[in-house]
Amino acid sequence: MNARPRRIVLTREAAQCRPWRDALAAAGAAVLELPLLRYSPLPPPADIAPTAFDWILFTSPQGVHAFADAGLSPGAARVGALGGGTSGGTAAALADHGWRDDLGARCRDGAELARAFVAAGASPARVLLPGPDHRLSEPAAALRAAGCTVVELPLYRTEPVPAGDLPRHPFEEGDLVFFASPSAVGAFATAYALRPPCVAIGETTAAAARAAGFDPLVADAPDLSAMARACGLGPVTDPSFREMPS
Repeated sequence: MNARPRRIVLTREAAQCRPWRDALAAAGAAVLELPLLRYSPLPPPADIAPTAFDWILFTSPQGVHAFADAGLSPGAARVGALGGGTSGGTAAALADHGWRDDLGARCRDGAELARAFVAAGASPARVLLPGPDHRLSEPAAALRAAGCTVVELPLYRTEPVPAGDLPRHPFEEGDLVFFASPSAVGAFATAYALRPPCVAIGETTAAAARAAGFDPLVADAPDLSAMARACGLGPVTDPSFREMPS
């Protein structure tokens, strides 16, 4: 992409858009927030007891907040999380609730977190994975292959914002859309007929974009900094680590 985009259009859930907006604005980019996803809480099963697990691994800030909102606490279980930064990431969400990241691995996605967990010698163990009702299979599969007993705990559902709740004509010439998940691509394609230039956070999201009629640029790493590089923006500091694609 040769021309600097007029604006970056952020399509994540509203709370996730904000730290990205601030980082892009600090780098001199104009931003349009267009949250296309929202979270709906799910009640936890009555028979789930976090104290029955050795470890609880969180792969998104929303997973941490949903866990707390459900009235759950790690108790004596040790905790691992993505990130390790202090702004907007999963480890930062732990700190918001007064919980410590015992693993301390700076990982960018759930599969990497599972590998770091195994490499740290924490397996085999009884592991609880709080998160969405649909997630990628890699974290649980990697943990089970290492001898862990894994229970996935669905605590929220990612849903598209209804098209009727979105602005009808929010775009301007020169806008560039950032997609951080296949769900956001699907929500955009349902709500809008146009297919503006876009950047995908990785190949999974890029494949969804191509299937929906976009011609995406693809970040070479799953973070905001790489998305900015892909479209020729100057250095942007990524304030958080990505969630599991949904």
